[in-house]
Order: sequence, then structure tokens, then C-alpha cells
Amino acid sequence: MDKVLRFILFVVLWIIGLDVSATLKQQQLSYSDALLSLNNNTGRGFYRTCALHLKPAENKPANTWGDLVHLRVDISEFSENAVLSVEGPDTLWGVSQPLTLDALDALDQTFAGIRKRGKMVVVRVCYDPWYNGKTNTEPGDQRLILSHLRQLAPVYNKNADVILAIELGMYGPWGEMHSSQIGTNANIAGALQTLLAYTSPEIKVLVRRPDIIATWLGLSKKEFVVETPLFKAAAAAKGDTMFRAGMFNDGYLGSSSDLGTVDGSLTREMMVNWLQNYSKNTPYGGELVANYNGDHPINTPSYLSFEGFKTHTSYLNYEWHQPTILAMKDSVMTGVDAEYEGVSGYKYLEDHLGYRFVLRNSLMSDTVYDRKLDMEITIQNVGFAGMSGNRKASLILVGATDTVEVPLPSIQVGAFFSRDGESDSYSTSSLSLDLPQQLPNGNFKVYFRISRNADFRSDGNYQCVQFANSAEQFDAVLGANLLGDFVLNAAVASVPDNNVSVASCWQCGSKLYTKGVKRLRVWDVQGRLLFDRQLSDGETIEVGNRRVVFKVVAVN
Repeated sequence: MDKVLRFILFVVLWIIGLDVSATLKQQQLSYSDALLSLNNNTGRGFYRTCALHLKPAENKPANTWGDLVHLRVDISEFSENAVLSVEGPDTLWGVSQPLTLDALDALDQTFAGIRKRGKMVVVRVCYDPWYNGKTNTEPGDQRLILSHLRQLAPVYNKNADVILAIELGMYGPWGEMHSSQIGTNANIAGALQTLLAYTSPEIKVLVRRPDIIATWLGLSKKEFVVETPLFKAAAAAKGDTMFRAGMFNDGYLGSSSDLGTVDGSLTREMMVNWLQNYSKNTPYGGELVANYNGDHPINTPSYLSFEGFKTHTSYLNYEWHQPTILAMKDSVMTGVDAEYEGVSGYKYLEDHLGYRFVLRNSLMSDTVYDRKLDMEITIQNVGFAGMSGNRKASLILVGATDTVEVPLPSIQVGAFFSRDGESDSYSTSSLSLDLPQQLPNGNFKVYFRISRNADFRSDGNYQCVQFANSAEQFDAVLGANLLGDFVLNAAVASVPDNNVSVASCWQCGSKLYTKGVKRLRVWDVQGRLLFDRQLSDGETIEVGNRRVVFKVVAVN
């Protein structure tokens, strides 16, 4: 591998005043991709389209469906240039005015419904009545468009947890930022800047083409070269917003130019390089369309298996274009991914959109003394993209009578990046954790949990993430993934004596080491007595590759 992301918390473990190197044991788990369809992992995958036409009054929230919603919001009634209906000689036009509280509340309630279903949404707002492809329906005043965005921002901020991304929309038919007199790159860049300024840092805002990003950066299309000092300086000037501004693509893989998304002066390679470097956690996706590339189609799983990792593709449409979807279902993956050899191209694409985490290794202390748990886990993101949004990592320890959750603030789930051709996608975390004092001695299972709130007792498993390993390793009640198990054993207290200063016993690997112990009892973890006898001073006892519980009965 080219690069390993390591999050290391190192603590030297001292047991009874002695420096002991704990032996980590590989857990008996499956470390392969089980090819599960993880559609309940939110913020990724194929979307289903839902519409919301907002009026000045008497609005109702949209009824949404699907694991990922593409919400198309129409605010044409708030623009004087939108034709709402034509009945004979009578034409009903919208009215340029601020968005009403009733309209904003309907949008807010729609987001609440998506949250209640435990799903996420990509949202787009525009002035095209019922998304019928009408041109020049925007208000004639750019200031009103920016005012509408500022009104929408508080609703977006309130619902940042359910919003995967905002497709800026606003300009052109379907909000696709073309065929619009007012939809110049300068105006769209101003709208992008406004929405970025008024929304929370978690929210990502997408525009239709990379040349709009170039205008936002103050660059020409030819200057959109990420490796140059000019581009780097312009990107640095944008600060964190540079990593929140992305792109949606409604001509996705339709041709080598993505149906006009790029051209000769801002090439596909330039676009891909930008997405590869700046959109690792910013969703990229759009409409997978028909082939307009002649005898060299690129709307294929084989092409996506290469470029998808570079562009970090997270979401695509399912309804359009169905012939393309059906062709993918009929195709077979060969020579791309050993774990997906012989699988349909559609299955490969469905599983790889966005993030997909696979546990590749888990090492853990066999027996824990002094309440220090040592472990090392390796997780690979085999998906096209990193995770967007705020998620938290935690460990859940499950014993016979007690279950506790331990936060892992040192592990940033968003840094579980996908491979992109220049780096791999393995993240190894080495941890030494102080276990809660209230835990009783005994056997414990350890689970890794990724969730929005890191509180398994009250959060309803909101936005929990299942690994792609065997389904048996995921606990649906906890919303967490099995890492292994250990035995928590009490450390032997120091006992003063006339002959020796300390009496102690500890296990390291297959041996029990003693000091100042006269008599010792040893049980296995099922409570069966293994032996109870006198010891010579400093005697070492072979217990084999098993966990044991012991008690010092007498000291020298």
C-alpha cells in the first residue's frame, strides 16, 4: 500500500509496577467484503426523485420515499417571469416576492419527514414551474434570488443532519444552470458564495459545471489547473469553503465532455483532478444518462471502476436512464475487483457509490488487567468516496450484565478516504483505552459504532453505519460492528510481607508469571478450576492459548 492513515493513541501499560508488553490476538472474524447491499447506510447510493411545489400559502410537505431522496423544490410562484398556468387568453404568472413562512415551513416539515424515516436528501431549488424545462423563469433581479437563498439558509442549517448536499439550482430549466439570461457564471458564483456564507460548515453546495467554480475562484477556464501556484493561492483564499463547494452533473458519463459539462479549454482531466483533490468528502453525482459517445461509451461499470474513485462519486439517479441501468444489470465485472469478480456491473456500482467500509483486521488484548484495553483495527473504505457529514466513532462493550459506550474522539470517520489512484484506502487505528471503573470483571464483546450522536441508549441508531463484512458481525440493536472480545480480570493488589515487598501475578501470552505467591488458584473463563496448589517463589505457569482467571490465596 502507498499510504496508511494512522490514528495512534499510545499508552505504556504498567501492571503492578512492571512494564509488560501486552500480546494482541487476532480476532476470529471475517475480514472480507460479503457483497452486502448496504442501502441503509445513509448519504450514498441511487436516489429517488420527489417534488415539492411551494406556494405563498396552504403548502403541505412532500411525501418522500427511497433510501436517498432527490428533492426538487419549485419556487416559481415567487418569480414574476414564471408562467404558472394558461387558460385560454388568461395567463397566470408568479409574483416576485420574499418566500413566505408557510412555504419555508413546508420545506422544513419535508426534511423532518425524511429524518423520521432515517434517510438523507439531496435538495435542489429552482424557478422552473413543476420542473417542466421552461427557460428564463427566474426573477429579473439577482438581488431577489440572493434574498431567497438567505431565507432558505436557516431551514438548511436546521436540517443539516439530513442534507447530503445542496444542488444550488436556481438558474435555468430544471435548475441546471444553462439557457438563462440572468444565469451568468458571475451571478451563479455570487449565489454560491451567498449560500456558503449563510449555511453551516457541514453543508456542501454543488454547482453544475467546473467553469462556475473557476469564476468563483477568480480564474479563467485555462487557469483551472490544481497543481499550479495560481490555483492553490485562489483555493487557499477561500479557506474551508473550498472543500464545501462541489459539483453535480446532469450529463454524467453521457459523452467525453459529459454533454457539455467541460470543453476544450477546461478539459475532463482538469475537472477530474479538481474533484480528486478537493471533493474527498464533498458528494459528487447527478444523472447517469444515455450514451452519446458513439462506439466508445463511458457510461459503463468498467469505466466507473476507474474514474469513480477519482471523482468520489456518491450518488446517481435510478429512474433515468433505465436502458443504461438495465445494460449494467446484464454486464459482468471481470478483472477489476477480486471480491466482485463475476458480479453484475449494476451490483458493483450500487455497492461502491459513496463510502463502503470493510473491517480488514482486528487485534485485541486477550485478557485485560488494570482496566487498559489495547487494540488495533484496520478499516478499508472500498467505496468511491469518503463520508460526508458529521459522524462519531465509539466503542460499545457488552458484558453479561453491563453495556457501556466509550467515545473515540481521536478517530475521524471522515478521514476514512477512498482510494483515488494515488493512495490506498486503509485506516489503521492503534488504541489503548481506559475502561470505565464500573465495569465488572468477566467476558466482554467489543463493537465499533459509527453514528450521528454516539449514544446508543437514546439516539435510535440514527445514521449508524454497517460494515460490508458478514452480516453476522453487525448487531442491529446496537447499530454497531463486532471487533472481537476480551476478558476483564482484576489486577492483583500489592501485598506487604516481611519477606517480600510485593506479591503479584499476571498473564502474558500463554504464561502466568508470579512474584511472592505461595498458593494460587486458576480457573478458565467458564469457571472450571484448572489447579489450586502451592508455588515456589517466582514460578512461571504455562496455561496455553486460553484466557484464565486467577486468585492469589497465600503469599510468601
